[in-house]
Amino acid sequence: MKRLLFYYPTPFDTLRGGIERVTNKLAKELNKYGYDVFYLHLKNETTLGLKGKLDYSVQTFFLPESQLEHPDNIKYYQSLLQEKKIDVVINQQGLYEGTYFVSKVGYSNVKIISVLHSDPICGYRYLWHDLKTLREIGYVEWIKRILRCCLYFKIKKERWRDIQVHYNFLLYSKQVICVLSESYLTTLQEINPFLLNRAVSISNPNTYDDVISIPRKEKIILFVGRLDNRSKKLRTLITIWKEIYKEYKDWKLIIIGDGEDKKNLINLANGIKNIEFTGFLEPYEYYQRASIFCMTSIFEGFPMCLTEAMQFGCVPIAFDSFPAIHDIIIPQQTGELVCPFSKREYIQKITYLMQNDSYRNELSKKAFNHVKKYDIKKIVECWINLIER
Repeated sequence: MKRLLFYYPTPFDTLRGGIERVTNKLAKELNKYGYDVFYLHLKNETTLGLKGKLDYSVQTFFLPESQLEHPDNIKYYQSLLQEKKIDVVINQQGLYEGTYFVSKVGYSNVKIISVLHSDPICGYRYLWHDLKTLREIGYVEWIKRILRCCLYFKIKKERWRDIQVHYNFLLYSKQVICVLSESYLTTLQEINPFLLNRAVSISNPNTYDDVISIPRKEKIILFVGRLDNRSKKLRTLITIWKEIYKEYKDWKLIIIGDGEDKKNLINLANGIKNIEFTGFLEPYEYYQRASIFCMTSIFEGFPMCLTEAMQFGCVPIAFDSFPAIHDIIIPQQTGELVCPFSKREYIQKITYLMQNDSYRNELSKKAFNHVKKYDIKKIVECWINLIER
């Protein structure tokens, strides 16, 4: 059996984020099939202040220096590959600088799989929406965004050039590119048709194995994720709730997560009833209770929070803002999709879900059954085929 090394900058705290959870799930499953699996991280957990519990059932190594490209890190990485006789490095930072670091394998014959955990052109697809001025962002940020809007076409050209440079590196360094949806293969073709010769598609697996039926639901609307307004657009969700909460006093919006925009979002929600910020915690109990799951992101890859929620029969609603969303949400069957980035349409569809119990329950059952296709047993077979190829 081959020996595998998963690389990601931060330790796989199983409560921390989607990439961490899916990696830990996949690594442990591959271990069951007889593979020797190792983790490599940039910093140790004491410097990160992790709140979740690290799983050291997989042997874990830490690079000695905090700067990724430091010569000591490269030397350590190359020695580790030889010492542990690694056959395959699975780079979980395929969109970023980790891609360049893991390519420095020295004289080893190790193969590299770089996983793209987001839309391959994530920040480019809706660049204008990302740059345009939003209300209540502060005067300095407002000035910055005005300047960015004036330079929109220049920024767009530079962003596309950076995208091509990155994917050309992946292509010519002969790394295998793993995307999370077949729809992203089309995106790669738009960047460079030759990328398809080195690309595969494997979806993320489900997080939970113990959900056998839909739990009893309450009138709860749920968000789970990083409180980062730039990509997640939590301001949009809060402003939507502000417009509808008075008519639905028996419903509650619960926001689970932490991040740099938490304080600003709490201030924005000041005075709005039936909204709760729980902070960072395991969302299992809330998935059980919630009836509707909301996403307002500009872009995602294959969001674990959506499939996690659907495992518990939560009905998802999201903007149709990234290709893989169609793998997860089939409109009027497994959830609702909203034209990017229409708050009016979002309000119409979420209030219809809140008002119509029978329709919501029908979607809940279909969502629950739909995500069974992402069972870990099915996903790990795809990974074994790729590793052994």
